[in-house]
Amino acid sequence: MIRLTTYAEAREAYRSKELRQALYDEGDALMHGVIVNLHGPEHLARRRLENRLFRRDTFAWYESAVIPAIIADVLAPSVAAGRGDLLPLARRTMLTLALGVAGVDRIEPDGTPAAAAEIDRLYALMDRLAKASTVAHATGDKAAIVADGDAALDEFRVTYFDAARARRLDLLARLERGEIADDELPRDVLTTLLRNQDRLDLPEATVLREVAYFPWVGSHSTSNQLVHAMHHVLTWLDEHPGDRERLTADAVERQRFVHESLRLHPASPVSLRHVEADVALRSGVVLPAGEVVAIDLVAANRDPAVFGPDADRFDPHRELPAEVAPWGLSFGHGVHACLGQELAGGLELAPGDDLEHHLLGAITVMIGILLEHGARPDPDDPPERDTATTRDVFARYPVTFPTFS
Repeated sequence: MIRLTTYAEAREAYRSKELRQALYDEGDALMHGVIVNLHGPEHLARRRLENRLFRRDTFAWYESAVIPAIIADVLAPSVAAGRGDLLPLARRTMLTLALGVAGVDRIEPDGTPAAAAEIDRLYALMDRLAKASTVAHATGDKAAIVADGDAALDEFRVTYFDAARARRLDLLARLERGEIADDELPRDVLTTLLRNQDRLDLPEATVLREVAYFPWVGSHSTSNQLVHAMHHVLTWLDEHPGDRERLTADAVERQRFVHESLRLHPASPVSLRHVEADVALRSGVVLPAGEVVAIDLVAANRDPAVFGPDADRFDPHRELPAEVAPWGLSFGHGVHACLGQELAGGLELAPGDDLEHHLLGAITVMIGILLEHGARPDPDDPPERDTATTRDVFARYPVTFPTFS
């Protein structure tokens, strides 16, 4: 397998139309027909359609009206108890958000044990789908993981998808009859796909897989990214205790921490691509047709030629070339760049940007609220890494809220 490790080669490979997604080959039963697995005109058509939903005004609405309310409800029991685990807190928050984006109906989060238990059951379901879809990174019995993913998808269909689909079809029928207005429709992926079915002609099984994809990718990767970013924030504050008040109050400064953390910890350490036709990169590397290429995001995001001789070090104030995003290539690049990157990480603040309307991203918003509640690492219960995957993630990260305990 050809491995690309420099930033320039990785970026060029992402932009090549001759390289097709290969990361989900082993999990194709769950990923067949899903937008991230499409290529060429089919991908472009789906992307254009879903881009109508993933607009900056929609992200701004989520950031100002939806995300803070979700976080407040999720955090309330742990803050009251004076302690909690960042991972389930992040998972409950990000999954609740991702379910709304996908179009999965469930009881509203309200801080009650019943609501927390339901979102935990849903996360366990999404976790099974995530493990099966990304089985290429698994360290266990891959056949068993894929079979469990198939069972999880069927459970998701019966328990959540069928009812959500029926409700949206009824709303669309009411819209056609003039009984409701356009702005009364849910703003989610499922509604978007059903409303444009005449142009897409998607089998119901493909719609199911697409709607299942958004909650697991939105919650699984983003919750891990939040824990990484919070770890860097807490480590920084341990070394610079005088910065706590500033980081709590300055959202743009927090966002710099988040972007630097995203660079160091890409959700997928490696992207795989099939070479459809010979590609010659500017570096002189030739990618022959028929080969599989591994884009090493960890190495590319730490390329000293771009990120400096200390590229392995966390530095939220790192100076970069104008054309390089502070998160590196962690959200991909080109036509396959992550649809939800602005929802998760926001936008880089450029000189002259309007601070009042600047998109911070869900991770930055949640870290701010955690800091407001005095979150600190639990001195009696250190964090642990997840050894069941080759991905760089935590298995648990206990924290305390001493100010409110």
